[in-house]
Amino acid sequence: MSVGFYAARVYLPLVEFGVIRSCGSKAIILTDDQVYTLAQCLPAIADGICKEGKEVGTPVMKCESSKFPLGMPKRRRCLTRLYVGSDYICLTSLDLHYLAQMFNIVHQQMRDYVFALSDLLSYVTMSLTSVVYVAPMPNVSAHINYPHIYEEFASFV
Repeated sequence: MSVGFYAARVYLPLVEFGVIRSCGSKAIILTDDQVYTLAQCLPAIADGICKEGKEVGTPVMKCESSKFPLGMPKRRRCLTRLYVGSDYICLTSLDLHYLAQMFNIVHQQMRDYVFALSDLLSYVTMSLTSVVYVAPMPNVSAHINYPHIYEEFASFV
C-alpha cells in the first residue's frame, strides 16, 4: 500500500493497494473521496466479516455509499474482495482487520497530501522552467519530499 502524488495523473494524491500473487500483480487506486469513505465504513465492515457462524457465499456487504462492495467468494471461507469499479483485490480476514486498525494513518496521510496539493502544484510549475533543482519555498508543507518529487518530474521531462 502506498500514498503519493501521481505525476502521470496530474499530481493527484492517491492511495494504491497492490497485491503480488504467483500469477502476477494487481492494484487498485483510491482517490481522496474514496479513502474518506473507506475510512468511515471499514471498521464496521471488518467487524461484520468472518464472525462465527457466517456462512460462505453470504450477500455482499457494502459501505453506505456502495462505493466499496466487499464479498465472500463461495469457494473460500473468510476471503474478502475489495472492489473499486470492476477491479478488486483479495483480503483475508486477518488482512481486513489489520487494514481497519491502521487505516486511520493512511487517511491522515492522504489529508496531509490533499492539504499540500496547492504547494506541490506551485512547485511543479516553478520546476517546469528550470533545468536544475529548484528548492521549494520555505513555507511549504513538511509532509512532502520535494527532492524526490523533482527527481520523478525530471524523469518524465
